[in-house]
Amino acid sequence: MRLFVSISLVLSSLFGAGLSAVLADNETPWQDHQGMLSTRIIVASNDVAVSFSGVLDPLGERSVLLAWEAKLEDGWKTYWRSPGEAGLPVRIFHDEKQLDILYPVPVRFELFGLETYGYSKQVVIPFQIESDAGTVSLSADFMVCKEICVPFKANYQLTLGSGDRGTIVTDTKISTWLARVPVRHGEAPGGLTIKSVSYAGKPGYQNLLVEATSSRPLTKADLLAELDETTQFHAPSMRLLPDGQSARFVLDVMSTQKGLDLAGKTVRLTMSDGRGNAIDRFFSLPAR
Repeated sequence: MRLFVSISLVLSSLFGAGLSAVLADNETPWQDHQGMLSTRIIVASNDVAVSFSGVLDPLGERSVLLAWEAKLEDGWKTYWRSPGEAGLPVRIFHDEKQLDILYPVPVRFELFGLETYGYSKQVVIPFQIESDAGTVSLSADFMVCKEICVPFKANYQLTLGSGDRGTIVTDTKISTWLARVPVRHGEAPGGLTIKSVSYAGKPGYQNLLVEATSSRPLTKADLLAELDETTQFHAPSMRLLPDGQSARFVLDVMSTQKGLDLAGKTVRLTMSDGRGNAIDRFFSLPAR
């Protein structure tokens, strides 16, 4: 459930669009957003996409790997795919079509007593597009919060060259943040595995139950769960089993749907072992 913050919310007067100059380069110019953060688009070489096949979805020969980069001033935060009880997620658009972007594992924050998930100081969020050489138009919607919450819209243009994009200066930065994106396909890193997902309790008063294992200690593990925009899962309580590599998680459910029943629902789980490995998986809960 998202309880959008209304206290001191700055509305459309700050929802301005800045248009960058066109560059035949690997990045757009930085755009300043009211002194709260700066953003730009950067480009990766073809080699980076090949190295992260477990994270990226396979696209065609015209596939290009880009990333939205943000540098936030002290205290400002922007938001993950599911921002929690406040905030709005970063969204990227190509020719007005919303893209499936690759969010790195977020950090938990508290905002006005509400639980939120996102990023501070700096974040690089990769994404893929299908495009021929030439000028590419992109836009981003995002919100930042500190004592106030401010929504922004930014527009970017860059020119993509033709042929193979060999190693370029932005590769290291994009690769570093791609390594923080949970693996969505294939073998899980570090043996990280979600063994079972179930629920307990009566409709409207249920908990989500998750069992997981890893080849590495899970003492720093965290688990984020998503269902829909009306439902929020609180931070889990975790019981570490004697081997130190198995754990059981219990997540309380809060929803605006009266009498919500998890039976038969599909949940999305993002699990991190706290040691650099993370997975992103969908699970269908048992029906009654």
